[in-house]
Amino acid sequence: MSVLAHVFEAAGLATVALGSIRNQIERTAPPRGLFCDFPLGRPLGRPGDPAFQHRVLSHAFDLVEHATVPTVETFAET
Repeated sequence: MSVLAHVFEAAGLATVALGSIRNQIERTAPPRGLFCDFPLGRPLGRPGDPAFQHRVLSHAFDLVEHATVPTVETFAET
């Protein structure tokens, strides 16, 4: 995914990669990454909890607005 993110960024599209494995997202070095300590297969966290999922997406979109590239942040909730 990080290679594709770099291609999109080169074309002028901002990207944020969500990852559930910290060392993997750090090694692949996406332009902007958000590490989320959630079980694999649940990139937005708890199923059926739209308020929680909105917080995850809000943090990701904040990275697009404020983060310098490249960066990896950690979502505070698990």
